Amino acid sequence: MPLDCVGTHPTVSGLLPDPDGGRRRMLDRFPLNPVLPAKDGDRARAFYRDVLGLELLSGPDDDPMMFRAGSGTLLMVTEIPGRVPPGYPMVSFLVEDIEAVVRDLKERGARMRPMPATATFDGHPAVARGDIMDFGVVRSAFVEDTEGNVLALNELLV
Repeated sequence: MPLDCVGTHPTVSGLLPDPDGGRRRMLDRFPLNPVLPAKDGDRARAFYRDVLGLELLSGPDDDPMMFRAGSGTLLMVTEIPGRVPPGYPMVSFLVEDIEAVVRDLKERGARMRPMPATATFDGHPAVARGDIMDFGVVRSAFVEDTEGNVLALNELLV
Protein backbone atom coordinates (compact mmCIF):
# COMPACT_ATOMS: atom_id res chain seq x y z
CA MET A 1 0.00 0.00 0.00
CA PRO A 2 1.31 3.47 -0.78
CA LEU A 3 2.31 5.73 2.10
CA ASP A 4 1.16 9.30 2.46
CA CYS A 5 1.60 11.78 5.27
CA VAL A 6 -1.03 13.31 7.50
CA GLY A 7 0.65 15.90 9.67
CA THR A 8 4.06 14.49 10.54
CA HIS A 9 2.98 10.88 10.87
CA PRO A 10 2.99 8.44 7.94
CA THR A 11 -0.25 6.60 7.34
CA VAL A 12 -1.21 3.72 5.11
CA SER A 13 -3.68 4.90 2.50
CA GLY A 14 -6.42 2.78 1.02
CA LEU A 15 -7.76 1.41 4.31
CA LEU A 16 -11.51 1.18 4.85
CA PRO A 17 -12.69 2.94 1.68
CA ASP A 18 -16.13 4.52 1.90
CA PRO A 19 -18.79 4.17 -0.83
CA ASP A 20 -17.77 7.53 -2.30
CA GLY A 21 -14.21 6.32 -2.85
CA GLY A 22 -12.71 8.43 -0.07
CA ARG A 23 -11.03 7.11 3.00
CA ARG A 24 -12.88 6.53 6.26
CA ARG A 25 -10.70 7.95 8.97
CA MET A 26 -10.07 5.78 11.98
CA LEU A 27 -6.82 5.52 13.98
CA ASP A 28 -4.66 6.32 10.95
CA ARG A 29 -4.43 9.99 11.90
CA PHE A 30 -3.15 9.40 15.41
CA PRO A 31 0.47 8.69 16.39
CA LEU A 32 1.28 5.24 17.69
CA ASN A 33 3.22 5.20 20.96
CA PRO A 34 4.16 1.69 22.05
CA VAL A 35 4.65 0.89 25.74
CA LEU A 36 7.30 -1.60 26.87
CA PRO A 37 7.57 -3.19 30.31
CA ALA A 38 10.65 -2.82 32.49
CA LYS A 39 11.61 -4.83 35.56
CA ASP A 40 13.90 -2.03 36.74
CA GLY A 41 12.90 1.49 35.72
CA ASP A 42 16.23 3.16 36.46
CA ARG A 43 18.17 0.56 34.49
CA ALA A 44 15.75 0.82 31.55
CA ARG A 45 15.87 4.63 31.60
CA ALA A 46 19.66 4.55 31.34
CA PHE A 47 19.57 2.03 28.48
CA TYR A 48 17.06 3.90 26.32
CA ARG A 49 18.66 7.29 27.00
CA ASP A 50 22.37 6.43 27.07
CA VAL A 51 22.70 3.35 24.85
CA LEU A 52 19.94 3.91 22.28
CA GLY A 53 20.34 7.68 22.43
CA LEU A 54 16.62 8.47 22.74
CA GLU A 55 15.67 11.80 24.29
CA LEU A 56 13.99 11.43 27.68
CA LEU A 57 10.91 13.68 27.67
CA SER A 58 9.52 12.74 31.07
CA GLY A 59 11.01 13.68 34.41
CA PRO A 60 14.05 11.80 35.75
CA ASP A 61 11.91 9.71 38.12
CA ASP A 62 8.60 9.57 36.21
CA ASP A 63 6.84 6.32 35.41
CA PRO A 64 5.93 5.74 32.71
CA MET A 65 9.01 7.10 31.02
CA MET A 66 8.54 8.80 27.67
CA PHE A 67 11.27 8.91 25.02
CA ARG A 68 11.35 10.69 21.66
CA ALA A 69 12.37 8.59 18.66
CA GLY A 70 12.58 9.60 14.99
CA SER A 71 9.88 11.48 13.04
CA GLY A 72 8.16 12.62 16.22
CA THR A 73 7.31 9.12 17.41
CA LEU A 74 7.34 8.32 21.11
CA LEU A 75 8.24 5.21 23.05
CA MET A 76 7.02 4.68 26.58
CA VAL A 77 8.61 2.36 29.13
CA THR A 78 6.92 1.52 32.42
CA GLU A 79 8.16 -0.41 35.42
CA ILE A 80 6.29 -3.70 35.88
CA PRO A 81 8.59 -5.80 38.10
CA GLY A 82 6.91 -9.20 37.57
CA ARG A 83 6.31 -8.92 33.82
CA VAL A 84 8.11 -11.35 31.54
CA PRO A 85 8.56 -9.87 28.04
CA PRO A 86 7.96 -12.05 24.98
CA GLY A 87 10.93 -13.40 23.04
CA TYR A 88 9.99 -11.60 19.84
CA PRO A 89 10.26 -7.93 18.82
CA MET A 90 7.63 -5.59 20.23
CA VAL A 91 9.09 -2.43 18.67
CA SER A 92 10.71 -1.91 15.29
CA PHE A 93 12.95 0.98 14.28
CA LEU A 94 13.23 1.68 10.53
CA VAL A 95 16.90 2.49 10.01
CA GLU A 96 19.31 3.38 7.23
CA ASP A 97 22.78 1.83 6.98
CA ILE A 98 22.01 -1.01 9.36
CA GLU A 99 25.67 -2.06 9.57
CA ALA A 100 26.65 1.33 10.99
CA VAL A 101 23.67 1.37 13.38
CA VAL A 102 24.54 -2.11 14.71
CA ARG A 103 28.22 -1.21 15.06
CA ASP A 104 27.45 2.03 16.90
CA LEU A 105 24.94 0.36 19.25
CA LYS A 106 27.42 -2.39 20.10
CA GLU A 107 30.07 0.24 20.85
CA ARG A 108 27.59 1.81 23.31
CA GLY A 109 27.10 -1.54 25.03
CA ALA A 110 23.96 -2.85 23.32
CA ARG A 111 23.59 -6.62 23.20
CA MET A 112 22.51 -8.04 19.86
CA ARG A 113 20.12 -10.97 19.98
CA PRO A 114 20.43 -13.70 17.35
CA MET A 115 17.28 -14.94 15.65
CA PRO A 116 16.80 -18.54 14.54
CA ALA A 117 18.29 -19.43 11.16
CA THR A 118 14.81 -20.63 10.17
CA ALA A 119 13.36 -17.10 10.47
CA THR A 120 11.41 -15.76 7.49
CA PHE A 121 9.99 -12.37 6.52
CA ASP A 122 6.93 -12.38 4.27
CA GLY A 123 7.97 -15.82 3.04
CA HIS A 124 11.59 -14.83 2.38
CA PRO A 125 14.12 -17.02 4.25
CA ALA A 126 16.89 -15.33 6.19
CA VAL A 127 20.57 -15.39 5.39
CA ALA A 128 22.60 -14.55 8.50
CA ARG A 129 25.45 -12.09 7.96
CA GLY A 130 26.94 -11.61 11.40
CA ASP A 131 24.38 -9.80 13.56
CA ILE A 132 22.23 -8.95 10.53
CA MET A 133 19.58 -11.19 8.98
CA ASP A 134 19.15 -10.58 5.24
CA PHE A 135 15.64 -11.44 4.03
CA GLY A 136 16.12 -10.05 0.52
CA VAL A 137 13.48 -7.32 0.92
CA VAL A 138 14.59 -6.19 4.36
CA ARG A 139 17.69 -6.56 6.50
CA SER A 140 17.09 -6.90 10.22
CA ALA A 141 19.02 -6.98 13.46
CA PHE A 142 17.68 -7.47 16.95
CA VAL A 143 18.71 -5.72 20.16
CA GLU A 144 17.79 -6.98 23.61
CA ASP A 145 17.31 -4.22 26.14
CA THR A 146 18.29 -4.51 29.80
CA GLU A 147 14.77 -5.72 30.61
CA GLY A 148 14.61 -8.59 28.11
CA ASN A 149 12.54 -6.74 25.48
CA VAL A 150 13.55 -7.43 21.89
CA LEU A 151 13.78 -4.41 19.59
CA ALA A 152 13.98 -4.89 15.82
CA LEU A 153 16.13 -2.74 13.57
CA ASN A 154 14.88 -2.95 9.98
CA GLU A 155 16.41 -1.53 6.81
CA LEU A 156 14.00 -1.76 3.89
CA LEU A 157 15.64 -2.75 0.61
CA VAL A 158 12.65 -2.20 -1.69
